[in-house]
Amino acid sequence: MPFTDEEPFLDAIFTRYHDDGPRLMYADFLDDSGEPERAELVRVQIALAKLPDDDHRRTELADRNAELHATHSAEWQEHLSHLIAAAEFRRGVLDSVSVDAEAFLTNGAELFRLARVRRLRLLDAAPVMEKLIESPLLALVRELDLCGNDLGNGGLNVLIRSPFLTHLDELDLGFNGLDDAGLEALAKASTLVNLSSLLLNDNAEITSHGVAELAESPFFAGLTTLDLCGNDINETGVLALTTKKAFPRLNTLRLKGNHFGDEGMAHLAHAALLERMLTHSPHLDLRQNGIGPDGVAALAECPALACCASLDLSANYLSDRGFAALIASPNIGNVCSLKLSGNQITDAGMSAVRGHLPELMARLRVLDLSDNRLTRYGIGVLHGARGDSGVHLKLTGNVQASDGGEVPVAIGDVTSAALRGMREAAEMRRRISHPRTLPNS
Repeated sequence: MPFTDEEPFLDAIFTRYHDDGPRLMYADFLDDSGEPERAELVRVQIALAKLPDDDHRRTELADRNAELHATHSAEWQEHLSHLIAAAEFRRGVLDSVSVDAEAFLTNGAELFRLARVRRLRLLDAAPVMEKLIESPLLALVRELDLCGNDLGNGGLNVLIRSPFLTHLDELDLGFNGLDDAGLEALAKASTLVNLSSLLLNDNAEITSHGVAELAESPFFAGLTTLDLCGNDINETGVLALTTKKAFPRLNTLRLKGNHFGDEGMAHLAHAALLERMLTHSPHLDLRQNGIGPDGVAALAECPALACCASLDLSANYLSDRGFAALIASPNIGNVCSLKLSGNQITDAGMSAVRGHLPELMARLRVLDLSDNRLTRYGIGVLHGARGDSGVHLKLTGNVQASDGGEVPVAIGDVTSAALRGMREAAEMRRRISHPRTLPNS
């Protein structure tokens, strides 16, 4: 099919990028043009984009998506194969490419002539950063992915000098060895004033000081998404993120893998930001943040939690007290996926919430209590409350749980034979030592 036949549909898609309507019209056009597999890819990926991770329909759709790619992706991107390292179809349209940075400097114009590139991932960019920032093709990019390029603060300082970044909507600077000095420079980058999504995950050295600098910058007031996972942010950083003046449009904040603890959790629970986050997306991921019972109690008391459908507090320090505060909360009535793996929860905690468990099980689809300290007793309480609800229980890694995590190990059954053997051996030793006590044959 000539590219020109698709242009009006692609124009509509990229003009209304976040709207599914033009994409579904494009799928109808592909069906009418004899390309039913490409049409199906559009519809499958649109459906996948709308489903939460734990939705049972995802498996079938994901399998079909993978099958379509395995069968057709080489054909669908053959016209770009000499220019790119990889390509990605997003919601049915090939608009994301990965390119060696030096090759982009040579062949970028041809790439943009052959494809609608919204997201550009550059590989090995650090050695050619001085040349890259002079490329006017960057002005055509809406999402620039520099993840894993080891830019360091020096490379970041070069990047923000480019005059061609003013149209960027998203910038990915994850895994680049940045620290607070890099964020101080970033906070002064007026060229990024139109940015709505900034990814700074897994730089490890970014602390609350750098976060505060960014929060006070006038150039990032338009951010709607900020990813700070895998850094070194404490409660002071969370306070900076949640002040009324910081990021007034922010509705997606990712903080997994920091250490803000109970105080930071309380700051977030009491902030308007949390309500914006849960209104925008009902999925809250707070794994690995050193949150204890006081922090989760503050979260449990937060009315905004009523908007939450999926809550992940794995690898924190909730303990039995925090577990009880969460399960007894009147604000978790809409949670259907609850993940509390690795939180030092014991049988005592399970007994304390026994009265709340049947109602909880009736509405949950997933309950993950793996890697806690439950024994046969606590697991039995869970299974008793589960009844016929069909909730998927994850219980592996507890003191007494089967490999599958579904059926508690029957310790009495397992040990009874061993105990009988011990008693029989003791009786045999007694008879040998005291032969006259043996009964007559």
